[in-house]
Amino acid sequence: MRSPALRSCRLAAGVLSAVGLATAVLMTLAGCDGQSTPTSNAPSASGQAAPGNGTAAAGASTPAAGKALRVVAMNAPLAYFTKRMGDDAVEVSMPAPDQVDPAFWTPKSSEISAMQGADLIVLNGAGFEKWRAQVALPERKVIETADGFRSAWIETHDGGTHSHGTEGQHSHAGTVFTTWIDPMQAIEQARAIHARLTELLPDRKESLQNNFQALERDLRDIDGKLEMAVGSQHGLPILYSHPIYDYLTRRFELNARSVQWEPEEMPPAEELERLATMLKEHPAKWMLWEDEPGGAIRAKLRELGVECAVFAPASNMGTDWGRWLERQVENTREFARVFE
Repeated sequence: MRSPALRSCRLAAGVLSAVGLATAVLMTLAGCDGQSTPTSNAPSASGQAAPGNGTAAAGASTPAAGKALRVVAMNAPLAYFTKRMGDDAVEVSMPAPDQVDPAFWTPKSSEISAMQGADLIVLNGAGFEKWRAQVALPERKVIETADGFRSAWIETHDGGTHSHGTEGQHSHAGTVFTTWIDPMQAIEQARAIHARLTELLPDRKESLQNNFQALERDLRDIDGKLEMAVGSQHGLPILYSHPIYDYLTRRFELNARSVQWEPEEMPPAEELERLATMLKEHPAKWMLWEDEPGGAIRAKLRELGVECAVFAPASNMGTDWGRWLERQVENTREFARVFE
């Protein structure tokens, strides 16, 4: 969404250039905890809290008594999962600016220093953090939430280079990083966060478990609504505005093809011609978008017999990431329109 959510394809050209400037500083800081505290740009999300007990992990970075655990999360779903489970025991920040896709964002040295000063750094993994290989972070504070199902990652070679305005050229080839679009994988990412929070907050073991179970139920409900929407229509041809829905396609056995369009940019004539040709062998009546497409684009697609529905990955919702689950419920309603 243009505001407050994101467009899913941004800032890819030169995405590591700023990291290069920070590398010298980071290598000096490598492995250090740092002292700076990230500034939270998000409101509290709802959750349950109850006393519990457990055992802290050896060597884990734990907050001082009476202090909330300082967590930096790399996208909106991870921030939501962490806050939903940790409630008032965690202070969660998401450093990527509003309206910037975190998957194509490059942190500044000051932002990386803030990460190093946090108690926990929650990464998505699966190639989401493109800057990661050139940045030194204290490994004992890092969790890559998609690592537990690495064997299920999807690799794609169908990623022709394209550009958006002045933002440079990039490709979607490689590991598909929108892992949480499959609600069952989102549960596994939440499970990984829950396990680490339980290590760091042993006195919250009971409430963390209760909150995780409630979150799991909600995500399973999303999964069930999507499955019910598809029903037996797995073969129904549909379109995607961007090649980021691979895990959705696999989870629900969809018959889908992708273009590479932006919601605010009218595709050039050759792209429209290419779509018209595609529709002859893949007669889709609906296209799923990450964000609301402009009226002119809707009108042009309608001329081709294609309607639009918005299914937002919502990896950046600005300060509104506490509504991430609500956004997914909205996705299920939009998705159901496609299969009515």
